[in-house]
Amino acid sequence: MAGEAAVLAESTDDPELVTGVTKELRRMFKDINVPMPSETIVSRWGNDRFARGTYSYVGPTSLPGDYDAMAQAVGNLHFAGEATCGTYPATVHGAFISGLRAAAEVIEEYLGPIEVPRPLVPGAIHVDGSPKRMSQKRKAEEASAAPVAETEAEKGARLDALERDILNTIWGEIGPQPSQVGSKRGSNPFLLYSMEKWEECKQRASESRRANDNNSKKYTNDIRSLVAQMWKTEPDEVKRALREKTKINRLANSENAATFEARLASWNERALEIRRKYLDDRPNALSAEEEQSMWRQLGVYEQGRKAKMMSGYALKMESMD
Repeated sequence: MAGEAAVLAESTDDPELVTGVTKELRRMFKDINVPMPSETIVSRWGNDRFARGTYSYVGPTSLPGDYDAMAQAVGNLHFAGEATCGTYPATVHGAFISGLRAAAEVIEEYLGPIEVPRPLVPGAIHVDGSPKRMSQKRKAEEASAAPVAETEAEKGARLDALERDILNTIWGEIGPQPSQVGSKRGSNPFLLYSMEKWEECKQRASESRRANDNNSKKYTNDIRSLVAQMWKTEPDEVKRALREKTKINRLANSENAATFEARLASWNERALEIRRKYLDDRPNALSAEEEQSMWRQLGVYEQGRKAKMMSGYALKMESMD
């Protein structure tokens, strides 16, 4: 639930919400007797002072690795939440999965990697420590047991985990890839004013709608109109300060744009060096075919050729050997 429906739900009593949800369940499952729940918990995300109804979304300047970057631990501080789950962002199950991931990171940090013994169940032994004789049936089972081939799903999970670890190593050494986020941010005094006054006008519009029992879809337009009215009545010194701030922002944006290409190229070159060292230190991490596929996905095809922009950053490689 989001948008206008979420705003209305925030101001609705718990019994009314529970009754409405139960009616929807009865409509969906007509052949089943759906009783009223014996216990309910109703959360109000918009009133949470740490969230204020927000959730992550992919913006126009977002990069492929942004969600993974948000999930990176800082020292012994680990992060979870839907905004750290690139597979299922902005969902409840994404938040749940991220909690499992963060918990596993904490366990591994304190205990180290947990290796699964093979065989999982060791053979029986006598009290004196000597191994018991294996039955003929057990012998036949072990003799006929062949190594299980890796499924495509298992292979995909292994490669995803490896790529994630490589990116974590890169980000840990040189940080995330440079971006031009905010290249136009703050370049207009009225937009700066709107950002400052939006929440105040949103609250006023919400109170007005509840008072008038207005269920129209003009909620956002009402907020914009309030912002425009406030802007017209602001004294000149307020507008002058915003214009000065706009000039400063434009200058900073210009400087950022002028150095962006050089910073990006430097980051890409260093990222490739770290990736290659990572694989050199782990010669059995990938098969020859898997490694070739990885370089192709990154845009590296032949010796001495420049890479295309792929997998989140461009790479330049002198040699495949």
